[in-house]
Amino acid sequence: MRERDRTVPVTALRRRVSAAADRATHIASAVPGGGTARRLGRLWQRHVQDRPDQYQASITFPTAPDRPTVGEIHGWIEALEYAFDGRLDVYARRGSVAVETDPVSAALFDEDEFGAICERIEEGYDGSHAIAHLQKWRRNDGRLVRAHVIVPVKPLFPRGDADEPDAERAVAD
Repeated sequence: MRERDRTVPVTALRRRVSAAADRATHIASAVPGGGTARRLGRLWQRHVQDRPDQYQASITFPTAPDRPTVGEIHGWIEALEYAFDGRLDVYARRGSVAVETDPVSAALFDEDEFGAICERIEEGYDGSHAIAHLQKWRRNDGRLVRAHVIVPVKPLFPRGDADEPDAERAVAD
């Protein structure tokens, strides 16, 4: 059995605590004013623990001759498959490739690997694009999901213009 397939005692403890918290939240929701208990539970989980139940990502990879090659993008997608335990869909679009993942439990998600992939993507688009990386918190089937949206954005003005002297720029009076 691979090392990744074994359960870690800390992970089993987290699952038990999470199940107990779910039961307590379910019981509290039956009591009048239970919506407040759910909201407080979500706020605690989001802002104090900073630990979601699941992770999800949506990434767009623009393609063109001056951008990363298809081979580089394919390598990033393979690494994303590992980080999200193989639960992703790849879509070919006009001028880009999009990757959408299913929500993956926190126990299966490799956060360090995902961070390394994000750095590799930033390095790949360094010369031509800025990376917009948004993190959203959502509720999905009673679970708290942290969704990452990553989009390389082409800058409005080329970076080479910032190096020119101010005298050459047109100034409106």
